[in-house]
Amino acid sequence: MRHNLLLNRSRGTASLQPLVLLAIIVVMTGAQAVLVPGSLTVEQMLIISRQASALGIITLGQAAVILVGGIDLSVGATVMMVNIFCISAMQGSDANGPLGLLVCLFIGLAIGTANAFGVLFLKIAPFVMTLCTTTICEGICYVYTQGSPTGSAAPFIRALGTGRLFGIPFSTLIWLALAAAMWVVLRFTALGRRLYAVGGSPKAARLSGIANVRVVAGAYIFCALMSAVAGLILTGYHNIASLTLAGDYSMNSLAAALIGGNAIEGGRGGVWGVVLGSFFMMLLMAILTMLGISQVGKLIIQGCIILAVVAAQQLWKKD
Repeated sequence: MRHNLLLNRSRGTASLQPLVLLAIIVVMTGAQAVLVPGSLTVEQMLIISRQASALGIITLGQAAVILVGGIDLSVGATVMMVNIFCISAMQGSDANGPLGLLVCLFIGLAIGTANAFGVLFLKIAPFVMTLCTTTICEGICYVYTQGSPTGSAAPFIRALGTGRLFGIPFSTLIWLALAAAMWVVLRFTALGRRLYAVGGSPKAARLSGIANVRVVAGAYIFCALMSAVAGLILTGYHNIASLTLAGDYSMNSLAAALIGGNAIEGGRGGVWGVVLGSFFMMLLMAILTMLGISQVGKLIIQGCIILAVVAAQQLWKKD
């Protein structure tokens, strides 16, 4: 019964977070309209949603890992590897598109499995293991490209990254579809209950018959696959192979997950808060850009936001 009460509290907290974030986003858009007249349009919101889609998809995976008490810093490196090797496989031809998709799937599965193996069987701390994975993946990309990547995406991948349906970017629709699927899993399936249980109390979950190893491994593999999907979308949008495409996705996905209500120690969080957290991050960056804030200033603000969110979560736990 105690486990059920904790689970209900976790989900209850997660259900409140989207409402708070939504209110903050409304206030931010209002402030944007005042500070930058004429900038608040439907098209601008759609552009931000497209920019947020890759981060949002990555954050869905990051949220799953955080939910079981882990962290994945290799999401950016996964995006980079997918970009480099998928473009190398496709060579700008739809005929090679299926090969590119297989490469994307393989990279996601390989990185997720490697992270899970290191964390679960080698007992390496998630932070250290995924940081090592990042270094290895980035090194492979630099060696493979000799520092000068070339090539372009297949046309149907470009359409995936730049196309629209009824005015809404394909990438945004994919993001929301994946979020809806994850919400169903977390809310209505045994797997969702196991994720919360393992993150909330690994020992209690194990004693209740849950295979903790499978659940945690599944979370890391899911995270890597989501990063691979995001890498494919970004490849289609930019249509180039780039060693800088990974950007700040590791830090931003962590920030979006925490802002969205996921507790850093695991066992608490939801999906729609994470979706709004990702949109919030992109909206904030867009507004700061419009206001002429430098990249250094953006990083400082981002760090302060993460600190404030984690501190608020710790205060919530004490209450």
